[in-house]
Amino acid sequence: MSSKLVKKLLLQATTPLVSSNDDIDGSNQRKRRKSETNTTQKVVISKEDIIQEHIDSILRLDNLTQSYTSSTAKRSFDRKATSIKQQSKERRNLIKNREKISNSRSSSSAFSQKPQEERYDKKRDKRRREEKSMSDLAKAMKKMKKRKKNDTS
Repeated sequence: MSSKLVKKLLLQATTPLVSSNDDIDGSNQRKRRKSETNTTQKVVISKEDIIQEHIDSILRLDNLTQSYTSSTAKRSFDRKATSIKQQSKERRNLIKNREKISNSRSSSSAFSQKPQEERYDKKRDKRRREEKSMSDLAKAMKKMKKRKKNDTS
């Protein structure tokens, strides 16, 4: 059954059956008339009141937006905007450089204009790592000497 039919059936079941007693019908009619008069009473509202309510609602909305927007939200918006700008800039650069990259055999290609990169060499890499560890060790020793001097003084 559809919901409309169910609603109709419920309404019919809840309404009392009409009896032959005029007293009951009269009392129902009086109740209906009283409820109709109560609902039909009009409240006079002036244009000034309507305008003032509208202004108040706008001011409340403005206060709420100011209280709920924070500097973190603004910073987040700025970050998002800058990332979008950066992405669009990269896209434009890709489109500009697409012609250079596509022709890899000519002397005008982007690959030919790049400087040659060194090949990977295990020995050279091992030396770099040792030098880095030695420099880190030297920095740590300097800090230790400074701390000892500060402690003794």
